[in-house]
Amino acid sequence: MASGWGPEPFEILDGGTKEEAADARAGEAEFGASGVKASAGGPPPPPTAVSRREAAYMMAIFCLTGCLLFADQNLMAPNLTAVARDFGFSPDQRDRLLGGVVAASFYLVGAPAALLFGWLCDRVDRRRLLFAAVVLGEAPALLTLAVRHYWQLLLLRVLTGISLGGAFPLIFSLVGDLTTTARRATAAAVIQVSLGAGLAVGQGIAGFVGPSLGWRAPFAIVAAPTVVLAVLMLCTTRDPPRGRTEEALAEVFEGNPGFVYDERMTWSKAGILLRTPTNICAIGQGLFGCIPWGMLLTFLNDFLAQERRLSVQAATTVLLCIGIGGALGVLGGGLLGQWIYNRRKAAMPVFIGLSTMLGTLPMWYVLNGDVGRRYTAALVAALGVGFASSTMGPNARAMLLNVNEPEMRGLALALQSMLDDLGKGLGPVFVAALISGLGRTAALNVAAAGWLPCGALILLAAFSVERDEEAVQARLRQSIVRMAEEVGERELLTAAGSQH
Repeated sequence: MASGWGPEPFEILDGGTKEEAADARAGEAEFGASGVKASAGGPPPPPTAVSRREAAYMMAIFCLTGCLLFADQNLMAPNLTAVARDFGFSPDQRDRLLGGVVAASFYLVGAPAALLFGWLCDRVDRRRLLFAAVVLGEAPALLTLAVRHYWQLLLLRVLTGISLGGAFPLIFSLVGDLTTTARRATAAAVIQVSLGAGLAVGQGIAGFVGPSLGWRAPFAIVAAPTVVLAVLMLCTTRDPPRGRTEEALAEVFEGNPGFVYDERMTWSKAGILLRTPTNICAIGQGLFGCIPWGMLLTFLNDFLAQERRLSVQAATTVLLCIGIGGALGVLGGGLLGQWIYNRRKAAMPVFIGLSTMLGTLPMWYVLNGDVGRRYTAALVAALGVGFASSTMGPNARAMLLNVNEPEMRGLALALQSMLDDLGKGLGPVFVAALISGLGRTAALNVAAAGWLPCGALILLAAFSVERDEEAVQARLRQSIVRMAEEVGERELLTAAGSQH
């Protein structure tokens, strides 16, 4: 008998002889890993393993698709005053209707969209869902060229919000089935760098092109190549096999080419997800952490241009430095977080919690310092803001991938994305209300403090993350035992039926 999870998992699970194992494999060949016999025109054969080259290509094209899609997210911010002037808005209406209502609608519709796409990604080809999300987001971006009224802009941004909200859990779910636990923080870092780069590129295009070509032009510049890339993605990739990179399932896949992990999301599993302490911490932190990010993305560019008297280009450069620092923080923080996690799992949430809390200090300098006279110092502080506050994303999402089964990840990531969107959507509304009572400077300072409870909450995951990951692997092994028993029972029923 083989030891551990060897090439004969049914022999190991049942403790039978090699002859019984051979019978089990013969039954599997006829009936499939799920125990359901395939008809001549039935379902296609089980997917083969993804090669390293194919996985690298798929990772690259999923990330690049997300990059271009998320470039649409913040195209209004650099030209908020120009949009307001076009619609005849006062400064108060600019902050309330454009910075508040449009931004809130964009993110608030993304929250239920994330849940819907997260639930569907367990049942539908995830590449097709991602393609649908791209079309849903970029068609309205192209139509922005024809916008003449405020309600038209609001409607189109709502549709784009649905697209971005749905795409986020899809991309992470796809990559979760291309990487193991020893690589997921690094992979999540690469994804988030891609999305952050897209956001920075989009904001840069809007900031440098908008003043000369008009605020509508950046929407078309971003949308067209995104659709082309999405078509290429759909035609040249496949949905990676679920569960193949899990430690508890890897050798089962190796020893049984016909094995398919076909567990589905259920209400009882949703209950497990919501009771898992690491999920509570990794998902809940987004509600606090996205308030400063919502402020930063919606108001900071215009705040620096109007209150701090920087040019639109100079203010945009500060935001670009935050984006560059964010990319460095995501990539460096993801690599460092993975290194820490591989050595001591509980140390990862300590690292990202403290880093996030420290991000408030350079943010307060950007808001309150003499950025006009000390512009270089402001750019350095902006890099610090981006770096310190961006270590959270890849590591928190890697923890979510590690403490949830493959069929539960879409919903877990959707819940995190939902709270992110609620924070980003309600954050600008909250800040806009504070602006009315406290003024812009005080309101933005209060919003920046949201990183303090965000970091404190993720610190608590240090007490649960290792235990929760072990529980996932145990449940996966139980699933294998149950699947093996189902195959055996169906073979007995088939044999009994053939004797009559």
